[in-house]
Amino acid sequence: MRILVLNGAPAGAAGSALLACVAVTDGDARPLRVLDLPGRGGAEAMPARCAALLADCAWRPDALDLIAAVVGPGSFTGLRATLALAHGLALGTGCPVVGVTTGDALGPVLRAEAGDGRAVLCVSAARRGRVFIEQDGQVRAAAVDDLVLPEGPLLLAGDVASDIRAARGAGRDDIALSSWTAPDAPMIAQAALAARAGIAPARAALPLYVDPPEAKLPAAGLRPAPRG
Repeated sequence: MRILVLNGAPAGAAGSALLACVAVTDGDARPLRVLDLPGRGGAEAMPARCAALLADCAWRPDALDLIAAVVGPGSFTGLRATLALAHGLALGTGCPVVGVTTGDALGPVLRAEAGDGRAVLCVSAARRGRVFIEQDGQVRAAAVDDLVLPEGPLLLAGDVASDIRAARGAGRDDIALSSWTAPDAPMIAQAALAARAGIAPARAALPLYVDPPEAKLPAAGLRPAPRG
């Protein structure tokens, strides 16, 4: 099975978008070619790099079996660019698109790492001193200064996990830190396959916007439609 993996969720200059070709044989996911597109604009660069990536793997676009796209939480622009590319390819090739979250993709390895009795929180960067939190398939946002970590043994993962433990977990020796800050390409592919098979919850391949939109209608209202 040929799976194209897209992840434009990591936000900000420190983030790195991911574009990859993953081959799945007998349940084993193997990355053939992986591109890390760092910094702002990484996700927007995917369309220009996608054709070359597929060619490097000797894959035709119409031979893809699945497109696995991370739907969030994360960068507003990165998610829109990523999913626009995913749906454009799907429209042109007839290939299905499956959406997964960062937590969906990291879930199996984090649950194995946490073991019994330890909760898992996946925390990723948001804007304006806030973070996105994924726990048990649910996603929310919170200000770092207001974030209260669950009581009891806890495993923190994600790109701001170490910052959150330092800021909100002082004095707690029951908080462990995972080395996983973001899912790799095989993890995203496997999560998409699980969702498609009904083993994991299915998500629409649409941007997962945790926060309400900031755009507002003009105070004076919309301009009238142009006259022909």
